[in-house]
Amino acid sequence: MKMKLCGIFVLLVCCAGFCGAIRCYVCSTISTSNCADTFNPIGIVQEDNCVGCLKLKGKQVGIQLIDRSCLPLSSPVSGCTSGSQHGFDAAACHCSTDLCNSATCSTAIFTIIVIPLVMLLKYL
Repeated sequence: MKMKLCGIFVLLVCCAGFCGAIRCYVCSTISTSNCADTFNPIGIVQEDNCVGCLKLKGKQVGIQLIDRSCLPLSSPVSGCTSGSQHGFDAAACHCSTDLCNSATCSTAIFTIIVIPLVMLLKYL
């Protein structure tokens, strides 16, 4: 009996890292038109073993960019953050359920996410 309980405990510990993993859509409007706000999941890559999903949406001078990705690190709270700087409007949304970044707008650390997005749009 003691050996059975020990075996179950070891099995649970080994599976703990996999049980919390979720799937996220991974795409960008730079390369995939289906990734836009009028999201169409056909042909969109799904990545497994994510801790959270992210959707970034930015717009400057009429050019809109949307990026959906898998987060390897968790955020303490799901939700969205938005802001505007130098004519660039951006929103970053974090969620933690399977394929949740398909929503129109799905929290990430805003400055770490938005700064590279601003730089990318600057060179478009």
